[in-house]
Amino acid sequence: MHRHLLCAAALAVCSLGAQAKEWKEVTIAMDATYPPFESVAPDGKLVGFEVDLANALCDELKLKCKIVNVAFDALIPGLVAKKSDALITSLNISEERKRLIDFSDPYYRMVNRFVAKKGSGVAISPEGLKGKTIAVQAGTVQANYVRKVYGEVANIKYYQGASEPYLELLSGRADLHFGFVVQINDSFLTKDGKGFEFVGPSLSGKEDKVLGEGVAVAIRKDDADLKALFNRGLQKLRANGVMKKINDKYLPFTLVLE
Repeated sequence: MHRHLLCAAALAVCSLGAQAKEWKEVTIAMDATYPPFESVAPDGKLVGFEVDLANALCDELKLKCKIVNVAFDALIPGLVAKKSDALITSLNISEERKRLIDFSDPYYRMVNRFVAKKGSGVAISPEGLKGKTIAVQAGTVQANYVRKVYGEVANIKYYQGASEPYLELLSGRADLHFGFVVQINDSFLTKDGKGFEFVGPSLSGKEDKVLGEGVAVAIRKDDADLKALFNRGLQKLRANGVMKKINDKYLPFTLVLE
């Protein structure tokens, strides 16, 4: 009897061992409409903060990595369907997303604000935004926040690409956009959006959990070994200064978590 129990235990251990995967190749997906984090350069190459981060992680972990450009709303379905193995694309950890997928330790925290036409005098409050049209990127924590706080008083429009809300502001079809301050500043305020400005307070997951717990690498729930691998890589990149170098290459201030 005792011997049979030992054999059963040994078989269970072997079975568990067989399920563990030794990762050598990884497909990383990102939505390359989000400069300075990821975008498509004129020569067709993917460039940006998270492109460099993905490549640095792959180098550190000695992984052969393929980075692919995927529309934002297809990122999580594609990960779950095993079309990719990880998402490195400014994806915030949120309770809603954690029901579907898992995350590494966070590597930076988003700060978000509303943007509107200069001199609009709009007040960021339920009364101030009553009847206003707010453009947001669909499927984001920013969209979830606006819907939760202002969904009953404002007209909220959802768009697939990160840059589409800016076109709505410029055309006058939207009064405000709510998003990540770095992306808004880099892609809009310093370019076509010089007639616009940030309005209202800065908000992050510290003020409202709907806005997420920080940006992290997304993986499937059953890939705990890959999660551990990425956590080790992020820890190494923090310790050896590579994370800070990538930060300073693209951003005028420190965004990455130490």
